[in-house]
Amino acid sequence: MRQYDWNDLKLFLLFLRSGSTRRAGAMTGVSHSTVARRLEALSTLAGGPLFQRVSGRLEVTGIGQDVLTAARAIESEIIALDRRAFGQNRELEGPVVLSMGDVLAVTPMLSILARFCQSYPNIDLRIITSASLSDLDRREADLALRFSHSPSDHLVGRKLTQTARAIYASRDYVRRFGPDLAVGGAGWISFSPDTSTEGWKKATPFAKLPTHLRILDMRAQQSSCRAGAGIVMLPCMLCDPDPELVRITEPEFVPRQDLWLLRHAELRDNVRVRALRDHIVGELPDLLPLLRGETAETFGQDARA
Repeated sequence: MRQYDWNDLKLFLLFLRSGSTRRAGAMTGVSHSTVARRLEALSTLAGGPLFQRVSGRLEVTGIGQDVLTAARAIESEIIALDRRAFGQNRELEGPVVLSMGDVLAVTPMLSILARFCQSYPNIDLRIITSASLSDLDRREADLALRFSHSPSDHLVGRKLTQTARAIYASRDYVRRFGPDLAVGGAGWISFSPDTSTEGWKKATPFAKLPTHLRILDMRAQQSSCRAGAGIVMLPCMLCDPDPELVRITEPEFVPRQDLWLLRHAELRDNVRVRALRDHIVGELPDLLPLLRGETAETFGQDARA
């Protein structure tokens, strides 16, 4: 009778999610050759190849799909058990993980979290700052600050506030092209991967400006704007405190930028998660002006009036 090792099944899941043996190895603390060897042994046990590369893309075989389905079911049960156990924990000490987009890693937010650490010295707070979303279902995080219009129904939490965005330029860029960017040569730093998805430009005062640069990462957009590569549309919380940038449009609010504080329903009774949630909600008023674009003035409105 074939005996599957959960550790090998978990490694298979990590490999498929990361896309390479090297990244899967880095996530588990083993070498990529060890990952390859264990995946090969799992293929032998399953009776055939689990995956193949087609034109550089990773594709799961029929046998691999059977193994994948079983691995996901086992993972789901293990995570559910772990989540229920964690949700019943009543100790104000030990780890708790907060996930938030890297755009939120500004000094006022980090100061709020620093005060939490001072108030609860026995809680080991881990903060994940990433452009990608940590999965609350897989317990990659216990609590998450997310920008969303309508979060998943099975998650619980609350909408904290609307957040504002605006268009920014470097001070030198404004001197070169004017606040209305009427002088030829100005252009955008776009967050769209190609021209077909740039419909957002039409709602701006600078719809006719060409795109000079494309960058998905917000902080890289900010740095490129600071370097004079073009104008950007970014959250006010990120750019209003930047002394090298000026805001050239009034702040606007869009539903997908509502800020939510979310957790899995089964974690509602964990006292560490509750303590962190209550702390963030209690201190949020100090952060609202920055989130809503109320800490800076818009430059050059008279010039365009």
